[in-house]
Amino acid sequence: MYKKSAVRVKSSLKVTFLYVLFGSLWVILSDRFIDSVKLTDAISVNSSKGLFYVVITAFILYFCLKRLKKALLESEERYRILVEHSPEPIVVHSEGIIIFINPAGARVLGANSPEELIGQSVMTFVHPDFADITMKRIRQIIEEKQPTEPMDQKFLRLDQQVIDVDVREVPIVFLGKPAVQLLCRDITEHKRAQCMLEMREQSYKSLVEHNPDAIFTMDLKGNVLSVNAATEKITGYTEEECTQQIFQPFHVSSDQEKACELFVKAMQGESNNTEITLMHKEGNQIELNLKMVPIYINDKVDGVYGIAKDITERKRTEELLLKSEKLSIVGQLAAGVAHEIRNPLTSLRGFVQLLQSKVENYQYYFQIMLSELDRINDIVSEFMVIAKPQVINFEMRDIRKILQDVISLLQTQAILNNVQIHTEVMTEIPFIKCEENQLKQVFINILKNAIEAMPDGGNVTIELKQDDDKVQIRFIDDGCGISAERLALLGEPFYTTKEKGTGLGLMVCHKIIEAHRGCLKIESEIEQGTTVQVFLPIDEESTVR
Repeated sequence: MYKKSAVRVKSSLKVTFLYVLFGSLWVILSDRFIDSVKLTDAISVNSSKGLFYVVITAFILYFCLKRLKKALLESEERYRILVEHSPEPIVVHSEGIIIFINPAGARVLGANSPEELIGQSVMTFVHPDFADITMKRIRQIIEEKQPTEPMDQKFLRLDQQVIDVDVREVPIVFLGKPAVQLLCRDITEHKRAQCMLEMREQSYKSLVEHNPDAIFTMDLKGNVLSVNAATEKITGYTEEECTQQIFQPFHVSSDQEKACELFVKAMQGESNNTEITLMHKEGNQIELNLKMVPIYINDKVDGVYGIAKDITERKRTEELLLKSEKLSIVGQLAAGVAHEIRNPLTSLRGFVQLLQSKVENYQYYFQIMLSELDRINDIVSEFMVIAKPQVINFEMRDIRKILQDVISLLQTQAILNNVQIHTEVMTEIPFIKCEENQLKQVFINILKNAIEAMPDGGNVTIELKQDDDKVQIRFIDDGCGISAERLALLGEPFYTTKEKGTGLGLMVCHKIIEAHRGCLKIESEIEQGTTVQVFLPIDEESTVR
């Protein structure tokens, strides 16, 4: 545009220069010619020369004006075609009244033709929310004679439909009068698309941020790029800590290969899931169902989404259900076996006692047989506890006396095993509602296990105290201890650490304590001893006696 203007200026200067040059040559040369020929009628020649110059000048001016008019008409025609066929609305108003509008502007404002809008106030089509700012911009353009900056605002069509437009005002002169030209663009669809995009982004963000499952994104190298709040909660790591490393170091070593395989499949475009064990920041392990999904951008895998669901509680529930199923099987087995065993067992014991009274030389063997028969009877009794619900009569009892009776009962066995029993009992312990014989059975089982865990002797400490609304009884021994793997299985049916154990004693203890609305906890380390804690609730009617 600037080059064309420069060319036009240069052409005008060239024409002017040539006109002055030829005019000057005409005057000088014509005068010299007249003097040289010494015409007597010089006055008449000079007049003819002047008339000839005027004719030539008029012809040149006519030719130039004609070309100028033609160029002007062509320019106006091009501008008219450009304006009328412009896809963008163009509106010209003077003193607030529309004096020109192109067909595109008429369509945008809901008119069938521009003539419908000529003569109307431009403010009729400005949304009330933007009336003040529009008036301010009009005053500004009239005073400063400078175009305004583009601004998004709303217009009202003839049918009162609201549309979004991008508007800019430019000062012009139209038909000899100062006017304002509106250059506007309908951005309603753009705004709607932008709004939809924002809504989708907010919806996606809400889905990710408020999802109870951990969601994180990774690049193709496995680097964590972003995580949601659930990821921080499940893993214990903050977003900054998560994004400073790749995903695999979170895994325990046994599942790294599984997670790596899942990641590779996701990069190949496959969505898969698996169950892994994750190491929490605090050191404990959590069970996760991990799914990895490829991120496609322009039909190409650009990253991977990781979605992890905490299934630790579900796993525990499954284990409890499995344990419950085992108990159910044990109960069914006990119900069928207990009655079948007890009748012949009674007969066998009776005949052994009869033979013992008749035969003199085999008393030692008879005693072993009776002892083993009593052992079988004890096992059957434990089966009976599992097999059917017991009628329990809860009464207020002194837990200190129950413990003292148990200690007195097992004191002899403790002395024979070189085990010292120490007690630390608070003086004021409230009575609790319980079934005395069942609690004795629990305490006997726990204390007997503690004594048997120290074949070379040792110490057992029994602590009894009140802990808020509970009574806490702790049995602490310094025996051989139990490994973490075996500790997790204690209480399972038929699982025992003893050579001749049945695996039912602790299970029965758990059941009795649960029936008393309490809980039993076991803590142990190899060569560090074992601590068994029993918590029993204190009822409102319990009093200190």
